[in-house]
Amino acid sequence: MVCISANVYIKQRMNESLKKDSETNEISALVGELPTWSTKKTVFQIGILLLLIGLIIYFTAFSDNEKTESVVEVPTTVSEDGPIIEHLGYRYQFGEAGDVVVVRECNGTKLPWLLRVSTGELFRFDSWATANIKEASLVRKIDEASGITVMKDPICDQLVVNKLNAEPLILAN
Repeated sequence: MVCISANVYIKQRMNESLKKDSETNEISALVGELPTWSTKKTVFQIGILLLLIGLIIYFTAFSDNEKTESVVEVPTTVSEDGPIIEHLGYRYQFGEAGDVVVVRECNGTKLPWLLRVSTGELFRFDSWATANIKEASLVRKIDEASGITVMKDPICDQLVVNKLNAEPLILAN
């Protein structure tokens, strides 16, 4: 009998010891002690997150600067001594001596128009030249045309073609 009671006593002690170890492991898990692999993984994820935040800030800051630079516009000027226009930092020469060039703005787009006074032909350019030569479209011929100006309008500027001994012709569209 003594042996049986000693054996039961040892089993009870082992059960108490296992129970105590189990409680200790549960307590340490509840305290927030993370295994080593989770700590490394968390540090890596935080590092990636900080890198992404830095890249977002970097690209946001530089794209705003580029937008600001592209919005700054050099005013368009028309030379009085010939058909030369300075537009957005570039210098353009149109037609021949005696031609008159104006810039018409329509729906936010500025494009050049040329009046060949010697023939009365009115030309429209659909874009600004990117190479050496840009073709123009003949819009119409205006008899006795002597000059052209632009009358500002909120949506589309109007072209005013002056005529010799006649009322000016106003073109809008």
